[in-house]
Amino acid sequence: MVGRGHVKIGVRCERARHLASLRLDGELSAIEGQLLERHLHVCEPCRAFDAGARSATILLRNTPDEHPSRGFETPRRPLVGFPLARRGTALVAAAALSLGALVGSLLERPTTPAPTLEAPQVSLLSHDVKQLQKLPRGTDVAPAPVRSTPPNPPEGAI
Repeated sequence: MVGRGHVKIGVRCERARHLASLRLDGELSAIEGQLLERHLHVCEPCRAFDAGARSATILLRNTPDEHPSRGFETPRRPLVGFPLARRGTALVAAAALSLGALVGSLLERPTTPAPTLEAPQVSLLSHDVKQLQKLPRGTDVAPAPVRSTPPNPPEGAI
C-alpha cells in the first residue's frame, strides 16, 4: 500500500496497524485487541487500513492454489562430500596437535613450586555486620502500601 501516495503516519497509527496485522494471523492478545479497537474507534485512516487488510487476507486465503500446466523440477544443491583421504589427514593432524600439547605441557612444568605470599584476608561482610549491629533496635518501620488492583494501561497506549 506504499504505492498509493505514501503518507507518514504517527507512532500510534503504526502500532495499531501492526496490531491489526497480528489480529489477522490470530496472534493478538485480549488486551491488545481492546487497545486496537479503542484506536480504530477514533482513527478513520486506521479503520480503512484494517478493512483493506482484512478483505485482502480473506481473498488470498479463499483463493484456490494454482497448479502450473507444465511440470518442472526445482534444482537440487550438489552434495559436497568430505573425501576419505581428507578425513584421514584431519584425524592425523588432530592427533599430532593433541600429542604435542600433552608433551609440551609435561616439558614446561616448573621444577620447584612458585612461592606463595600469605595475604591477609579481608572480609567486607564483617564490616557490614558491624554496621548492622550499630543500628538502633526496636524501631518499627511501616511496610509500603500494597496495590490491590492491577494498574490500568496508560491512556493512548496505541
